[in-house]
Amino acid sequence: MNDVKVTDHYGLLITEKIPSGLSTNENVIYDTIAHRLLEALSPVCSKEITDIELQASHYDFTLKGCKIIEAGWRGIRKNFTEEDSEPIQELPELGVGDELKIKEASVLEKKTKPPGLYTEASLLSAMENIGKEVDNEDGRKALKDIGIGTPATRASIIETLFKRDYIRREKKSLVPTDKGLQVYGAVKDKRIPDVDMTAEWEMVLQKIENNEADAMVFLKDMEAYATSVTRELLDMNIVKENQPGLTCPKCKNHQLLIWNKIVKCPDEACGWIQFRNVCGVQLSLSDIENLVRNGNTNLIKGMKSKSGKKFNTFIIMDNKGETTFEFENRKSKRK
Repeated sequence: MNDVKVTDHYGLLITEKIPSGLSTNENVIYDTIAHRLLEALSPVCSKEITDIELQASHYDFTLKGCKIIEAGWRGIRKNFTEEDSEPIQELPELGVGDELKIKEASVLEKKTKPPGLYTEASLLSAMENIGKEVDNEDGRKALKDIGIGTPATRASIIETLFKRDYIRREKKSLVPTDKGLQVYGAVKDKRIPDVDMTAEWEMVLQKIENNEADAMVFLKDMEAYATSVTRELLDMNIVKENQPGLTCPKCKNHQLLIWNKIVKCPDEACGWIQFRNVCGVQLSLSDIENLVRNGNTNLIKGMKSKSGKKFNTFIIMDNKGETTFEFENRKSKRK
């Protein structure tokens, strides 16, 4: 390999040397790298995705099927599934207007799942394809081949998040820390994290390149913006309010995490959670402390029902961590 001809930042370079005498762990690492390299050099994986819409008694149902046409890179390790994706399933041949007999029907009660956590691979992909998040068509075109950072800097950006303790690794997932969530809460409504702003800058830069805009005017606007954002961030107080140390009322093993919108147990297996906004009223730290320590809050006034009617109530908690409303001189009502 001629290093002089290497123009970009390559993480791995192919050599003609075949390793020998590796330990078991070293062989695992070598095989992982070798397979990943072969996958990167292999053809695309072709799939046939079938979306079926069914209607029964004026109710719409959907079904998705997936069939592998050409294995491509997925054939290297025979891995045809992805995390958080639907399983591969082939469907019978169906045509528009076909009628199917209903064999049986049942009603299932389920809860929707939040979006899956990023892995380092999916976060890199999201940074590369950030233009998809822009609503403006011109903005999407401007960011089509740009994204956040460059191929050489995106990994270092993620490492910076680790060094500053904004995120941490849990197996393959990237989990935001309490510090990271505080920073996010502080800047999420500002212009600085808005991808639309990046798109606007790229469109102006394209106009400058085409002699349709003045570069000096853009530079002055950038200086004014950077000054105002820096001053705004320096003036912000993102120090967390003093929080009581509360033990999870369900598992009794972990200290609760208290954020602006929720109070939760850090143990995902436990899963205890309490939203701080209940029927339009934000629970204070005092309310949360009374609820967890004493099993009930003081009388909370000004809550609103779904019909818009105001009411006053206590929130009480049983020994399993489940909460209910308790009205004055009335029976309890589950939240």
